[in-house]
Amino acid sequence: MPTMKRKAVYAASLDPITNGHLNVIERVAPLYDELIVVVAVDPRKTYMFSAEERVRMATSAVAHLKNVTVDVCIGQYVVKFADSACARVIIRGLRNFKDLDDEQVLAEENRRICPNIETVWVPCLPNLMHVSSSMVKTHVGADPNWEEQAGRSVSADVVKMLKEKYILSKAKKHWASLMAAVGNPFSGNPKGSEKIFKGILSAYSEGHRAYHNLEHIVNMLDELDTVADQINDIEAVKMAVWYHDIVYKVTTKEEYVPGDNELHSGLRAKLDIEKLGLTESLIKRVYMLIKATEHRGAVSDSDAMYLVDLDLAILGKPEKEFECYERGIRTEYAIVPSADFYKGRAAVMKSFLDREKIYCTEEFQKRYEDAARKNLTRPKKTLAWV
Repeated sequence: MPTMKRKAVYAASLDPITNGHLNVIERVAPLYDELIVVVAVDPRKTYMFSAEERVRMATSAVAHLKNVTVDVCIGQYVVKFADSACARVIIRGLRNFKDLDDEQVLAEENRRICPNIETVWVPCLPNLMHVSSSMVKTHVGADPNWEEQAGRSVSADVVKMLKEKYILSKAKKHWASLMAAVGNPFSGNPKGSEKIFKGILSAYSEGHRAYHNLEHIVNMLDELDTVADQINDIEAVKMAVWYHDIVYKVTTKEEYVPGDNELHSGLRAKLDIEKLGLTESLIKRVYMLIKATEHRGAVSDSDAMYLVDLDLAILGKPEKEFECYERGIRTEYAIVPSADFYKGRAAVMKSFLDREKIYCTEEFQKRYEDAARKNLTRPKKTLAWV
């Protein structure tokens, strides 16, 4: 008669999975023939990540453990899930004595539901006792260095997903604010604005975008808010920020057509603004502003000057952020051979350095001019800047 497999279930919300969760899983896995990590979903609760996203994160985290699988439990007791999976043990992690009080109550309730299922408590290691999904989420957006702090408690993949959620949340707020401003005060947001927004998100999520993505747009809009009192037509400038990179095709030197991306971005803006039922004057204004982001000549319009400076603000950011930007641009132009890319990139950067001022407005000159020139002239191991 074949020996019955020793099977256990480790269940948690895993919203998101932390180093504490993973440590318990890694310590318990060798004790059983099969360990099922269960993403527990309570329909009464609100989560940051969807069940599918949490399963994906957990699956990636335990991929190195051959006897560990990941499943999801939605709308039923975990103890019933364990029973249906022929597991006889539920694993629960303990961080402190308060957890123990709560877990004792839960274990007794589970025993009443399925008397044949035992609960085994596994204490967290001392260096992980403070780690929780809730604690990790409190870091998101709290400080410019929040990613580094969150990264102490979760994997790099989870930090990336946390950042994507944070950026998306800010993007939704910026779009809602703009639609409220351009909409009818009596009938509300322009008709079709949600569909338009989904199209914008889709464009900025294209696989080849490593810098010219939604984060770039949100960063520009965040900074625009700090100079809003200097802008004459704030709605037009905000709309131009949203659309100035919506068409972003990467080309080789032979394929390159100056202003092509900006031209098609302006046309996309025109079509969408028409669908929103907004004015012809706004369409023309936004198109003009987008054309200014070609960065190919002097700009005289005040609002266009601020838009151009917002687009170039990254050049004056701290060294670490600037280097991340440079890596993103190289990733986007992966199809271009290194020698050609670095030669072309050096020419672009030299064109900025040759200007009397990199930035058009006094505000951005004060903020970023000196730092931008240092970034563009700092010796680099791989980039042949002049």
